[in-house]
Amino acid sequence: MRYTSIKNTSHPLFAPAWHLYGKSFPSEERRQLRTQKKIMDHPLYHFETITDKDVFIGFILWWGFEDIRYIEHLATSPHQRGKGYGRRILEKFISGSDLPVLLEVEHPTTEINKRRIGFYQRAGFVLNGHAYRQPPYKKGGNYVPLLLMTYPEAISGEEATRFCRLYHPVIFLHGKGKR
Repeated sequence: MRYTSIKNTSHPLFAPAWHLYGKSFPSEERRQLRTQKKIMDHPLYHFETITDKDVFIGFILWWGFEDIRYIEHLATSPHQRGKGYGRRILEKFISGSDLPVLLEVEHPTTEINKRRIGFYQRAGFVLNGHAYRQPPYKKGGNYVPLLLMTYPEAISGEEATRFCRLYHPVIFLHGKGKR
């Protein structure tokens, strides 16, 4: 598998990744293109596409903070699902640093949401029980109730609050002109 770090939307791999992004996540859980363009060169933001033998596999979009890595979005192409790529992408990501990893998942109210949580649990992530709401990606948008999962262990409510206080302004306010 080949990882390509993308720093602008003119990169040839951005288009297939952006198409997959739009198909894989509900609109309230993703950025608009104009906002995405603004964050591509942020030094803590990583937009990585994955290919295998020149076939587009998927992407992992993440933030590398001083004390934690946050996976904002991870998706594999529908044509490549079930082939172990998601597991390998996640394993490579986890092994790339000793820092803990945090991500968000939807509540287990549907079969696909339950399968997604199980996928992360099999990779060693722990489902945290803290009340959590993802801030809106769009001005005027609504907060989205989600769950936090962390690797290699659960975090306390205080640690979850600290993450939100320190990093939500960086992650979610780019579309509002703050940097």
